[in-house]
Amino acid sequence: MQNALQLNLFPEVIESAQLVVQNSPRGTFYRIWIEQNVGIYSVCKESGTKGKVLDRRCWPVENFDQAEMLFKKIVKEKTDLNRKSPRKYRLA
Repeated sequence: MQNALQLNLFPEVIESAQLVVQNSPRGTFYRIWIEQNVGIYSVCKESGTKGKVLDRRCWPVENFDQAEMLFKKIVKEKTDLNRKSPRKYRLA
């Protein structure tokens, strides 16, 4: 039988970004960060409007390099002015 891994109650945030939609009457935001918890890495995001989180997701990855690549890819996609979505994010 394998020993269970005890995760820390407060994971370490390694990198983060706050994105907002310019001129959004609803105050649309997108927060993304890389967290590390006992050697386990995840890329997590929260999004919503008017300061209220409407969606929260985490994607576990194998290591920090993969976490950083996914983090940068998502930020680049969200801030691309030529993206098809009507939401055009910028770094806050």
